[in-house]
Amino acid sequence: MKRFCVLLLLLAAPAAAEKRLLEAIVVRVNERILTVSDLRQRAVERAAETGKKLTPEDIPTFLQEAVDELCLLERASELKIEVERADVEAAVAQLKEQNHIADDKAFDELLANLGMTRKQLEERLKATITINRTLQKEVGQLPITEEELKSRYEKEKERFAIPEKVHLEHVLFPIKSDGSNAESQWERARRLVAAVRAGADFSQSVAEETKKGDASGGDLGEIALPDLREEVAKAVANLQTGEVSDPFAHPAGVHVIRVKNRIPSSYKPFSQVVEQLRLEEMDRRYRQRLRSVVDNLKTRYVVEVHPEYFSL
Repeated sequence: MKRFCVLLLLLAAPAAAEKRLLEAIVVRVNERILTVSDLRQRAVERAAETGKKLTPEDIPTFLQEAVDELCLLERASELKIEVERADVEAAVAQLKEQNHIADDKAFDELLANLGMTRKQLEERLKATITINRTLQKEVGQLPITEEELKSRYEKEKERFAIPEKVHLEHVLFPIKSDGSNAESQWERARRLVAAVRAGADFSQSVAEETKKGDASGGDLGEIALPDLREEVAKAVANLQTGEVSDPFAHPAGVHVIRVKNRIPSSYKPFSQVVEQLRLEEMDRRYRQRLRSVVDNLKTRYVVEVHPEYFSL
């Protein structure tokens, strides 16, 4: 009998320890808590949304975000911010519309695939709406002047660089897989280059060669230098507008290129990127202000984080 009781204790101990671990409080802000099971559920939801599983390296940031959220929810209580049932229902309806789902059954199946119930979704949406409203009050307006955006544009101008382009024409003389026509094709290419350099029209010369049936060519349009094949980039590197390259090897045969025009490198004008800069600057300032708000809240609240309790 004694051996039987000891055996029961040995079998029960791991289960009890696991239960304690699952319900261990990992994050606490005042009386708000997140347990191991809460955070594991969030990790599952995030993986379903992003298509990327949480890694051990992600855990510090993951827990930091959880602390931030609880701090903001606590602040929402202080500000007496309320979210009505109708607000949550509107958010659910918007999600359905975004996912092109008309009926509740299909929506619940989608949630099940995400590892989430309807109740859990509604709780998360309510928290999200609450946090957003809190941030609107705490962060406030973030005005950005045109002068500030122009200054950032000048400092980061290289981001908006447009590389040099070349407008190319070409002709390709194919070489058979056994190489039996290689010598004759190289000779044709050399003759064409000599004729063009002597004054013949490149386009007309190419047209005459393509009529023979095996050559191909024409206008390649404008191509940015970084996008050129390596052998083409080398061939046109020192060519000026109107000049033709020496024949050079191409995987399919013998290639000749003519530079129809060179378009110098430039920058996208401020007017084209001002809205991009505005959004980026707003996001930067918002994150900066958010960090300041949350850090201040942490000094006022009781905050505990126990990463040792949480593992994937």
